[in-house]
Order: sequence, then structure tokens, then C-alpha cells
Amino acid sequence: MDTWDLNKMYQTQEEIKEDISSIREQLKELSDLKKEPDNLISIMARLENIYRLGSKLASYSNMKKDEDSRISENQKLNLKIDGLWTEIAEKTAFFEPMLYAIDNEKMSLLLSLDEMKTYKGYIERKLRYKEHTLSQEEESILAAVGELGQAPYNDFYSLSYADMSFPEMKTTDVKLNHANYSKLLMESERSVRKEAFEKMYQTYGQYKNTFGSTLYGNLKYNTTTARLKKYNSTREMALFADEVNTKVYDGLIESIHNHLPSLQKYYDIRTKRLGLDQSHMYDVYTPITSSNEEISFEEAKDMILKALKPLGDDYLQIIYKAFEENWIDIYPREGKRSGAYSGGCYDSDPYILLNYTGTLDSVFTLVHELGHSVHSYLSRKDNAYFNSSYRIFVAEVASTFNELLLLHYLKENADNEQKRLHLLDHHLNSFKSTVFRQTMFAEFEKEIYEKTESGEGLTGDDFSKRYYDLNKYYFGDSLYIDEEISLEWARVPHFYYGFYVYKYATGFCAATILSEKIIHGEKGVLENYIAFLKDEGNNPPLEQLRKAGCDIENPEVLEIALLLFDQLVKEYEI
Repeated sequence: MDTWDLNKMYQTQEEIKEDISSIREQLKELSDLKKEPDNLISIMARLENIYRLGSKLASYSNMKKDEDSRISENQKLNLKIDGLWTEIAEKTAFFEPMLYAIDNEKMSLLLSLDEMKTYKGYIERKLRYKEHTLSQEEESILAAVGELGQAPYNDFYSLSYADMSFPEMKTTDVKLNHANYSKLLMESERSVRKEAFEKMYQTYGQYKNTFGSTLYGNLKYNTTTARLKKYNSTREMALFADEVNTKVYDGLIESIHNHLPSLQKYYDIRTKRLGLDQSHMYDVYTPITSSNEEISFEEAKDMILKALKPLGDDYLQIIYKAFEENWIDIYPREGKRSGAYSGGCYDSDPYILLNYTGTLDSVFTLVHELGHSVHSYLSRKDNAYFNSSYRIFVAEVASTFNELLLLHYLKENADNEQKRLHLLDHHLNSFKSTVFRQTMFAEFEKEIYEKTESGEGLTGDDFSKRYYDLNKYYFGDSLYIDEEISLEWARVPHFYYGFYVYKYATGFCAATILSEKIIHGEKGVLENYIAFLKDEGNNPPLEQLRKAGCDIENPEVLEIALLLFDQLVKEYEI
């Protein structure tokens, strides 16, 4: 079976209706219970049921939409569940103000009760937000307009994946689309890469003003929310959830700036290896060797199982489950969302959306998403509902860790110099894409939010100009910065998530350090790493990483990872 089995979640529309009705019934019960804080245990039990059912419905409806966004029933269900979550947010908006009204002595007594054990960590995290929470009436109003905050992203999504149509290619017999774009950029024939690149961004250019409006609308909504919630900035609000200081964010950008000469040197060497006088933006993903082998999905599975062997039999058993129990929607289809993700919820399998195309990159994407799914599986299996959701800040560690183990395995088993060179280039390109490029995204985000917060209106032209300038700064003279790349911001869904992308960079650096320790057999690291994957989501992410063996707050730790990049560039030299 090539698709995920969502029937394990819902088999009929009637089952969906029953869960929606159950949520609404329990919301009514909450309205009576909320009048007395002594009912906190009963309130928490209702909230758990509501959130679990709501998460299941949201997860299912999102995945159904992503299967095929052209099917109107899928879109309608997704919008219906979005509306349900607005209703949930409105009718549970009393919860935080109610918590904050309980005095410290009484709260300590409540949290000491055995019945509150599974809720304690969650409540303590909620109490962190006390100074950023408004009155119950004000929170209800914010919750009521919360659905409007989703409109910019929904418009971006519909325009990008449902409404936009790309032209036929002239240099090759395919129609350009989101799913095959990355593969076309890896074609050995330069004219194919150039045409795909130009037609992709010419199409986006036709909608530049619309994409500019949707992104700015998202910025305005988030900055307004941050101001009303009494944060110093939107960035502070986003990082607060992960208990991360803005110094970590700024320190990342500073560290990357210090190593840009190595990035530019990498591209200078690549240009020589490709036999070009000057590399363009459509050349950056071109393999430097002729290794364009097609890797079947079965071959990919075998490679991954061997590569992840250092993580032990228990870990591998979960990987087997993913393959054998239909967690994965494997191949691209018309109307299917591009890219890849690990999804699901507490009461479902940790499903994976994939667009497998038989390239080595597809294999790395698969092992990456399996890292997320195993992390979710272990976290949900070992923890109660309110303790099971790990923070996004540590999420990318588990996924990138798997990529690096696969890379090490392939390098160790490469049977000729050409393969080793291909894998070295892949490693460097992964480093570039995940650390340098995502930090460039993070810097772009920081700047456009600061401009919005200062009252400046931003258009598609403004976004394009700053994005182009950042590309010039990061890549210098090592690449010809084609004008079309100025529109890349319009393609990036993560800019609607609010300060998400920097976590890819910090996660890659942390995974680099931890995987190197595992590869070199450092004592106790594997046990600490598995404990990290199972850890309660309520524990601070920076503390979790420290226990695993990586103190990301220490600038020297980032430096260790970036020095490895410098070393890889030296190995790459002709």
C-alpha cells in the first residue's frame, strides 16, 4: 500500500460527527464547572478529552486536505474543523485567567494532589504565561478573532497549491509543479534547470502583490497579538513558548555571519567542479557527479534500516511499524501537498506525508521524517497526553540526527571515490540548506517583523528587495544572484509560522554534535539520547539538550558544528 491508512482514524462521516458532538457536549459541561476553581481536576479531565478529540479531528482533516486539495469535501471539512477549534478556543478562554486567579498557596496544594500528577507540568507551563494573559473577556475576544489570523496562511495555501498552474516545460517533456521542481533543479542538463527556475518564479511573479499582501497580513496579525499580550516583540512571544532567550537567536545569526567565507568558498569550489565560469541560483542543487541513480522505495527502506542500526533494536522496531502499518503516503500526485511532514496526533499513528521521487534527497527526506515520527511515537507512548508534546525547538534534532547517521553509513560503504565525493557534496549541501539558508530565512523574518512593529507597511516589492539583498550578502560573489530568486520568500510556508526556521539551524548543529558522539561510541550517549526522545514535553528544551549532551546556549557548541563545516569544505577542495 503506497498511501497512509487514515481509516484507522475515521471510517465514516458519522464517526466524525460523533466526535464533534462530543466536544460540544463537553464544552457545555465546562461552562458549569468553570464557576468554581475547586473543580480543577474535573476541568482538566474535560479539557484533555476536548483537546484529544479536537487534535484528532484537526490532524485527520489536515491530512485529508493534503491528500488532494482539489477535492472540495476535504477543504470543507478542514474549514469546519478550523471553525470548531475557534469555538474551542473561545469556550476554553476562561482557563488561563481562572488559573491565574488562584492564589499561590492554594495552587501548591492543588498541584500536590495525586489526581493532578499528570496535569502538573502542563499547568506549571501555563502559569509562565500569567503576565501575558488578558482578562477572560479580552481573551474570549482574541479567541473569537483567532480564525481570522489563519486567513493569510489559508490564502497562501490555496493560491500556491490549488489555484496556481505552472506552464509546460520546453526543454523536457513534463509539466512543472511543486513536487517535481526540486528534481528538475538537479537535472544534469543546465537548460532544464534554468527553464524550471525561471518558469517557477515567473509564475510566482504574476502573484507577487497577492503573496505580499498575505504575508504582511500574517505579520500584522502576529505583531498585534504580541503587543496585546504585552510582549516586547513578536519574536520574544514566539521564543517564549520554547523557553529560549533571544540571545540564542541573535547568537546563531552572528555565528553564521562569521562562517560565511567558508560557505562562499564551498560555492567557488563547486563552480570549478561543475566546470562553470559562474554558478547561478539554479545550479546550487546540481550534483557534481553523474550519480543520478534511481533508488526504489524498497532500496531506501533497506538503506535506512542499516543506517539506523546504532540506535538499537527497540528503535528499529518502530521503523518497521512505520513501513508495515501504512504510516506513510509515499508518492507525488496531482493536488497533493508538496514537501513532506510528520503528522498525526496522540491517538493516531505518527503519519508521514512524503513525495518520494527516487532521488537520494528523497531517501534523506524519508529518514528525516521517520526521526520526527519515532520521536512522536516514543513521547506519546511514555507520557500522559498533557506531557507528550515535545517542543518544536528540539523536534529538528531527532530528524536531523537520523539524516546524519544515514550519511555516515553511506560514506562508510561508498565503494568508489565518485560516490564519496557525491556524499561529501550532499553533506555540505545539507549543512548549507539547513544551517546557513535557514539562518538567512531567520534573519529575513527578524527584519520584516521589526519593520512591521515599527509601523512600516510592507509590499511584495519590499519583501523581494530585502530577500535579494540577503542572498547577495550570504553568497557574495560565489554565485550569480539571479533576479528571480528575489521571489523565493513567496514560496516559503514557514514564514507564516512565526520564527520557526531558526530551529532547523540550531537543531542541525545539535544533531551534528550528538551524532558524532554516537558514531565515535562515546559512552552513555545513546542511553541519554533515547531518554531525550522519551522525555516529557513540559521540560525546558535547552535543559533537555544539555542532558542529552549538547549545551546549545554555549556559543562554543555552535562553533564546534560550524568548524566541522569548515573542515568538510577543506576536504572538498580540488
